[in-house]
Amino acid sequence: EDRAVPPQGYAVLVRDAAAFQQAFPDVDFVEPPSWPALNNGGDAVVLAAEATVLDSVAYRTSWGGDGVSLERIDPGGPANVRTNWGSTTDPRGGTPGAANSIFAIDTEPPQLRTVVPSTNGDVLSVTFSEPLDPGSVAPSAFTLTPDAAAITEAAVTDTVVTLRLSTALPTGDYTLTVQGVQDFKGNTLDEATASFSFVRPGTPDPQDVVVNEILYDPPEADLEFVELLNRSDETFDLRRFALADNRGDPVSLTDAPTPLDPGAYAVLVQDAEAFRQAFPDVAVIEPPSWPTLNNGGDAVVLSVDGSAIDSVNYAPSWGGDGVALERIDPAGASNNRFNWASSTADAGGTPGAQNSQFAPDLAPPRPIFAEQTDEDEVEVFFDEPLDPTSVTSDDFQLADGRTPRLAFLQGENTSVLLRFDGTLSGVTLTVQDVRDLKGNALDEAAVPLAYRPTPGALLLNEIMYDPLADPNDGLPDQPEYVEFVNASAQPLSLRGLYWTDVPDETGEADTLRLGMAFRRVAPDSFAVAFANGDATEDQTTLQAAFPALAFDADALLPQDRTTLGLVNGGDLIRLHRADDAVLDEAFYDPDWHNPNLRDAAGVALERVSPTAPTDDAATWNSSVADAGGTPGRTNTVALPPSPDQADTGVTIAPSPFSPDGDGFEDQTRIQFTLSSTVTLVRARLYDARGRHVRTLEQARLAGRTGELVWDGLDDDGNDLRMGIYVVLLEAIDTNGGTTDAFKEPVVLARPLD
Repeated sequence: EDRAVPPQGYAVLVRDAAAFQQAFPDVDFVEPPSWPALNNGGDAVVLAAEATVLDSVAYRTSWGGDGVSLERIDPGGPANVRTNWGSTTDPRGGTPGAANSIFAIDTEPPQLRTVVPSTNGDVLSVTFSEPLDPGSVAPSAFTLTPDAAAITEAAVTDTVVTLRLSTALPTGDYTLTVQGVQDFKGNTLDEATASFSFVRPGTPDPQDVVVNEILYDPPEADLEFVELLNRSDETFDLRRFALADNRGDPVSLTDAPTPLDPGAYAVLVQDAEAFRQAFPDVAVIEPPSWPTLNNGGDAVVLSVDGSAIDSVNYAPSWGGDGVALERIDPAGASNNRFNWASSTADAGGTPGAQNSQFAPDLAPPRPIFAEQTDEDEVEVFFDEPLDPTSVTSDDFQLADGRTPRLAFLQGENTSVLLRFDGTLSGVTLTVQDVRDLKGNALDEAAVPLAYRPTPGALLLNEIMYDPLADPNDGLPDQPEYVEFVNASAQPLSLRGLYWTDVPDETGEADTLRLGMAFRRVAPDSFAVAFANGDATEDQTTLQAAFPALAFDADALLPQDRTTLGLVNGGDLIRLHRADDAVLDEAFYDPDWHNPNLRDAAGVALERVSPTAPTDDAATWNSSVADAGGTPGRTNTVALPPSPDQADTGVTIAPSPFSPDGDGFEDQTRIQFTLSSTVTLVRARLYDARGRHVRTLEQARLAGRTGELVWDGLDDDGNDLRMGIYVVLLEAIDTNGGTTDAFKEPVVLARPLD
């Protein structure tokens, strides 16, 4: 039938009359005899009168219309421009037979939005608020200020005009002026301007831009960030940069032109909103995706056009537990753990500003410790990694002028193993000409040489197994400690020492490792291992309990524990070197204390003589120090040094001696020199009337020289009277049967009450 559409009127064509009437009962409609089903994924609607096309719309799903009708905004506007269409806002889902819900006559000219230069600077992408009529677009409609390049071509695609330039732009700030362009309604833009910056696309060399700060373990979720620093004299465009961890593909930092000037920082964040809560005044870049950083260690890789220019393989041991991990020297090595540290800033990091740990490395590497590791080997340690190309044998010299035949860099390039011809000598090692990774060169430095302790060189010297710990006495509690004495003529290394107690039936023993700290003890000096678990910020437990003693920090071995596991009833202390060699041992016993001591709590067992057998009760006595012990200092019961004895015979000193428990000459030293190198020794004491009172040694295998100690007691542990006694020492040569026999008097003194 004939139907007329009045001026400004509507004609509604429907697919199904019944369905349409149910949804829109009051709307007049036309049901064509057949219906061209419309495709939900996009289609064309063509309106024709006989052979003449009156209008056509090639719609797309991106225009709108998901479950509701797609409405034309301006009936006089272009039919095939997406910006002239939108989803209805009518609650019924459409407005058939009436004005569209989003009806708006377009009387506004197109607006200039942005100008984005290409990475090469020879193309400008100019974006407008709506599609332009191509007929209004020409190079003459655009003017670039300053006039660094001519506009040679202008092409329109929807809302974007692509301008090709005669030459690439230099780095700088620009303004683009637009005049006379029109939308499809004919609305004309008289004039508009937009400013933009361009960074000439220089390619950074490795470490021109570095990873400078990493927050990989933030205190709050989504607060991870990575800070970059431009160390070069050039400006770079961050559009060319990408970030990755050690598992994922590189992620571009940004699509927008973003210059990074010399000396400037760029802060890349996981979540910009979360970051602003913690650092509100810091400009950030939020990449389109974020390579989540692993708290247990990961890599941060910065690349440009697919080539890495910096990477950091961090580990938790470097720092960064709950705060940012900061690069100390921007010019230092990226994967040198010594070049990273935890931020000390109050905010937990310094994004966009100089690091709190900033300290450019201008100093050469320094040797900090040298120790003998074998008969002909020395390992020397440095305070930072060395440049491998700078390390040669000629860089090292012993005090006698010898240089090693081989020099090997080890570990993280922080130590060098030296191998010499022949045994080592001297107490210093000289180092010269080595360089760090920054190129700082060491002119010359000498480092003390610590020798590997041998059995008999480092001895047990004092044992505090039952310390005083009274919370009500107002005094600091004593710690358990064990003191060692260097009985050799060389400084000894303390690295890697440990001790064990009595093994069980399977041969296993409890082990206390004293640590790998760089520690050494000088000849005739003392090292102290002590329980330091209750230390304060200002004092170790040893310093608190013994304030009158001055300690050599190089010979202290604090243990972060409240006890060393020393048993009050007695136990074995077997001292081992790092390679398991046994250096000394003693099964200490409370009965080793002076029998006149009423209470041994808080009183250390002190060694009487370093040359007496360690595992012998006569070698030990109770300390008579007011503080209960003398850690780090000469024992109160130590016998004075004896004169050298070159010829065979027996020397007894002191004589007289007075075993009265005052710590002065309470025991006497009996030293012997025999004619044979290996003998069986027997030593007995007789009083002035020739009666046997004490057997000091029944049948001990001894070398040519040796020592015994007498404490003034008889075989039953009773005090002997003052007077003159005779020592009879007999030795039998185990090879030939030759016998040495010596008699020497000794005077035992007592106080006259």
